[in-house]
Amino acid sequence: MPTIFQDVLRDLLANARKYTKPGGRITAGLRQNSDLLRFLIIDNGIGIPPAEILNVVKFGYRASNVADRVTHGGGFGLTKAFYVTRKFGGQMWVDSAGVEGKSTRVEICIPLPESLTT
Repeated sequence: MPTIFQDVLRDLLANARKYTKPGGRITAGLRQNSDLLRFLIIDNGIGIPPAEILNVVKFGYRASNVADRVTHGGGFGLTKAFYVTRKFGGQMWVDSAGVEGKSTRVEICIPLPESLTT
């Protein structure tokens, strides 16, 4: 797995932890099949307002429900995940009810290089 993709996975897990209250639930999985690497993370944190999901991958954008929170980090985790996923020819999906305690789901799929699929 490329180092930059490892960074993306770490950032997404850190986001889930940052926005999920203690005692909350975070589930993560990584699966590889013959031609695809798939990463999935689901949490029951504060969520992302559904109308803002397309914007959270834009450089410097923070969702309205976290815009006034003081947090560590630059706020570019989903942006980096999106661009790295695209760079590797993959796809990324974000789904959230936008309500605290409901699931937010981020899924990334990237094709494996041909050298690993033969």
